[in-house]
Amino acid sequence: MPRGTNLPSEAEMIENYRASRGSVREALRILEVQGLISIRPGPGGGPMLVGPRSTFLARTETLFFHLLQARYAHLLRGQAALEPLMARLAAANPERAQVRELEQFVTSSPADGDQDTYRDRAASFHTALIAASGNPVLGLVCQSIRDIALARIEHPVFNEPHERHTTMAAHAAIAQAVLLGDANLAERLMAAHMDAYCNRVTADRADLVEEIVGWH
Repeated sequence: MPRGTNLPSEAEMIENYRASRGSVREALRILEVQGLISIRPGPGGGPMLVGPRSTFLARTETLFFHLLQARYAHLLRGQAALEPLMARLAAANPERAQVRELEQFVTSSPADGDQDTYRDRAASFHTALIAASGNPVLGLVCQSIRDIALARIEHPVFNEPHERHTTMAAHAAIAQAVLLGDANLAERLMAAHMDAYCNRVTADRADLVEEIVGWH
């Protein structure tokens, strides 16, 4: 079923699945907690399919990471290990329609705009690159780790205009390598970009990176 599909009414599900009202409601509650459906109240409401979304996987992961005493430094290095692989996979992805989403990042650059615009644009690049990998398993895991890290690192890391231009230039070069299908170059450029990012966060937010991942 595509996202936005309305599920049958509770009465219909009880009849169709030959289940008790309690079982159906518990099943819907589990799906809602997992972020796969939302239940809208009132007339015309009811359960609607909305998932899967990386933010809900991230919510579960924070519990396990917290119990493992994992630090935000581990998350950052996880990103630094995974995202170069995503760049390599994107460059080698035979489904080029998925990869063409990166064309918008080759030339367009709002580095001189306000911080929110810059931050959204930078985040959109990484999301598009991860999606372009064509691997839904690695993509979901990688994006969920980004979700956890970004929820804690609230302010832009690169504040100065020249730093923003450097970041946008790196994004453009990575996107170009992916679009050209140069997997080695795409991986190498992304590895350098992520190392620079992790090193900057570590230097600027030394207190944060040593924190245990919070359970949200």
